[in-house]
Amino acid sequence: MSSQSSWALSLGASLSLLLGVTALFPPDSRQEVKTITAAASKAAEGPAKQAVKRIDLSTGVNVNLPRPKRDLEAASFGTSDGRSGWVLRLPGGRPIATPAYADGMLFVGGGYGSHDFYAVDAETGKIIWQIQTGEDGPTAAVVADGLVAFNTESCTLIVVDERRGRLVWQEWLGDPLMSQPAIDKGVLYTAHPAATGRPAKRAEFHPQAAWPGGSHRLLAADLKTGRHIWEQEISGDVITAPVISDGTVYFTTFDGNSYALNATDGSVVWVKANAATSAPVISSGQLYETRKGGRGKEMFEGLARVDAKKGEAQDKELIAKSKAEYLQKGNGGGVALSAQATASLDSSVGFSAAPPAAKLAQANDNLGVSTVVGAWAYQGSRAAVSKGQILNAQGNYINSVRASDGGQSWQAEVVGSHAAPGGQIFSPPAVGRDYLYLAGADGHLLSVNQSDGGVGFSYAMKAPIAFQPALAKGNLYVGTSDGRLICLKTGNKDADGWYAWGGNVQHNKVQ
Repeated sequence: MSSQSSWALSLGASLSLLLGVTALFPPDSRQEVKTITAAASKAAEGPAKQAVKRIDLSTGVNVNLPRPKRDLEAASFGTSDGRSGWVLRLPGGRPIATPAYADGMLFVGGGYGSHDFYAVDAETGKIIWQIQTGEDGPTAAVVADGLVAFNTESCTLIVVDERRGRLVWQEWLGDPLMSQPAIDKGVLYTAHPAATGRPAKRAEFHPQAAWPGGSHRLLAADLKTGRHIWEQEISGDVITAPVISDGTVYFTTFDGNSYALNATDGSVVWVKANAATSAPVISSGQLYETRKGGRGKEMFEGLARVDAKKGEAQDKELIAKSKAEYLQKGNGGGVALSAQATASLDSSVGFSAAPPAAKLAQANDNLGVSTVVGAWAYQGSRAAVSKGQILNAQGNYINSVRASDGGQSWQAEVVGSHAAPGGQIFSPPAVGRDYLYLAGADGHLLSVNQSDGGVGFSYAMKAPIAFQPALAKGNLYVGTSDGRLICLKTGNKDADGWYAWGGNVQHNKVQ
């Protein structure tokens, strides 16, 4: 018999004894027995919700990043507590997406509006190769089978050779492309507008429309050749990226709809309109996503546990919900870019107003995102799963929730940030074996113990960061919103295995 079963029988026996002898006590003593019984029942329900912890970013170690003498030449730095790293300045000073790691190299675009894409030595920051793209705005990349795949915001899906940057194939898909591709078992998945005038290509499967008349498509193509396998009608562009798990493609569109499609032929598993606010993560038959609720100043965001096969929520209410002013219309969705910066960046690539294909009116209604660069950089409060815990950064909180029952293991309130009040302090966490690694809107790099929310390290880099970090071989890699690529050498093997946005090429790394 298990120790848990023995404990339950012991508790039951104790309660029976207490109830059985109640009649022996005078009336005043019965109240005492009631109190004991209630306390025992409460204990049987599980541990009480823990007190909210506080993480004060103002106590972080200040790091004075060096100014590289010239673009594309890495400069080394040290921290006062003994760590080191390097910083590489990319031309143009534009927001840099999450770098991808493979075979000792980082693969990263020159930022929103840039026509450049780079392979960088992951240890030294030295440029290995550089290519120019025909269109601007490289997204975060994914690397598989010796091939690097990424979209450009302005229209094109590109696949190049990992070692030399040689173009393998590319395809114009429509303007704008605000999400990144995913790869699974030699197939690439990406979203694009249902552009008129785009040459039709033969496909192996022609699934029934998931969203008839939808403004966008999800494409499945052969990674090595670009051959179309299927295309599926969907309601809008995809938040951040498609996510693949167990033969199913999951994703959320900017208008709040959640999808599950058969990865083989694009057929619909389920579609739900549920005000979702992030890409999902899937583990052990459960899907976890964030959703919004409430209205106006009372708007909040929280986690939802969902049956991955049916799309049905497992809880009546959102878990670990907190105020979400950043999701209010016109508030920018919490993206770590100022309103002035987003307007300037869109203008720099020719958008005096967003093209109709972007469907930003719907994105603004659901997420508060109203610019193309804002949608390109938006990641929401996307969760990660590690050791049976659902973990996310949401507003000014970091949450750890038990996947089994939705109970909160711990919550940390983050204070001391200079980010805009009511916004997102951190992008979604990268996940090591024991720690979370977070990058902040006002330049903080933070590691947090997954078990209890304790801080491992806290650095004030004084460089605004919009995207999730990558982790490889003890190093943390992050792109800044002003065009720099930073490597922090943590000296801890825990910082490893998170090689792309979402951890892997399926964007579904689960520890």
